[in-house]
Amino acid sequence: MSLKLQSCLHTRNTRAGLSMLSFRSLSSHAASNRFHQQPPKSPTVRAFPTSALSYHWDTLPPTLAQLSHAAKFFKLQPPTFLWSAEKFKTMDFGNSPEVCFLGRSNAGKSSLLNALLCKNIAHTSSKPGRTRLMNAFAVGGAEDNGKNRLVVLDMPGYGKGGRAEWGTQIMKYLEKRKELKGTFLLVDAEHGIKKSDQQLLAMIKDIGIPYQVILSKADKIVFPGSRTPSSQALEIRLTELRRTMESVKEAVQPNSEDDGGAVGEVVACSSEKWIEGKRMGIDEVRFAMLRAAGLEYRPNVPLARPVEIVPHEEIFGYG
Repeated sequence: MSLKLQSCLHTRNTRAGLSMLSFRSLSSHAASNRFHQQPPKSPTVRAFPTSALSYHWDTLPPTLAQLSHAAKFFKLQPPTFLWSAEKFKTMDFGNSPEVCFLGRSNAGKSSLLNALLCKNIAHTSSKPGRTRLMNAFAVGGAEDNGKNRLVVLDMPGYGKGGRAEWGTQIMKYLEKRKELKGTFLLVDAEHGIKKSDQQLLAMIKDIGIPYQVILSKADKIVFPGSRTPSSQALEIRLTELRRTMESVKEAVQPNSEDDGGAVGEVVACSSEKWIEGKRMGIDEVRFAMLRAAGLEYRPNVPLARPVEIVPHEEIFGYG
């Protein structure tokens, strides 16, 4: 099955990855620079319909309380770099639930993870294929309470800048990792689902693991320039984004009776664009990650008091 993925990867004559020492040095340097948690001073978009950034056909949108809990969970304490692995057999094991991010080499995985984790912890580059190892980060709970924390994996990209052996190791992880609770496939909102994305989706469906598509760089569609769009222009661009979401739905679940492991929603986001003091769609992605791991906020629903049922015969004196 991994041979199919290899066919959509371009082989490069570069080193298989960074040494552990180099990566730890890189990570420690990145960790010393706090990720910008405050919006820039440039004008933000107000009265923006944030509900337009997600398309739900088989799930319910998160409540404000759930989004608030997701934001707090990821900001509870600084994220921690756990380990890097070139091969599946060299991965460290634990008891924390895991989610992983997959996508083409230029889909913006590392930039998105930095926005999600509130810190420059995943290395980014303008060159495709910069992530060469499977890198794990922890967020949320303390290390000694692994079941209340989330482990997030940044996986090597496929397509331009990818390598065939990376695809082999990714497939081993997807097939055999017991801690894996959900897979998130990043798709560039400007370009939609490519052939290599479709090939990977087919293999994920065969494995039978839960997965969800996330549209990255959605600001390129909704806010392509530096000016704040007019209400009419914004409506046209949101319509375009909706069409992209609907095309994703057709790719992941063409038959409404067969989900194939797909979570019935698409979330659009941006690691760069701020709207009313928050990064575009980031809290919604955080909630989706927690939900996949079973760590989302679940409000207590009060149960009705038990009611005594009186038989019809006793009411009317029959029998």
